[in-house]
Amino acid sequence: MKNLLKAAMAIGAMFIAASCAFAAASEPAPANTGSSGGVVGKVEHAVVKGAKAAASGVERGAKAAAHGVETGANATKRVGRRVASKVTGKPASSPASSSK
Repeated sequence: MKNLLKAAMAIGAMFIAASCAFAAASEPAPANTGSSGGVVGKVEHAVVKGAKAAASGVERGAKAAAHGVETGANATKRVGRRVASKVTGKPASSPASSSK
């Protein structure tokens, strides 16, 4: 699942970068191209850097969401054991002795 999510994020970042680059390439060049050569290079660099930052942010967000889901699942399992022990009257097994 992790590899699939990473691949999807990478593909999404590539589409974002490609669409930004395509939009920049389709705009007409200004009349005075001598002074804009550095600007174009800076914009291209900014787009690449922004795409990498977006992909990193998406990856970090997905990792945080996965951690939240895992924490919630563990909490639900813990509550389930407590409720079952109250219903059956048997003490719940301690976390050290239970198998994961």
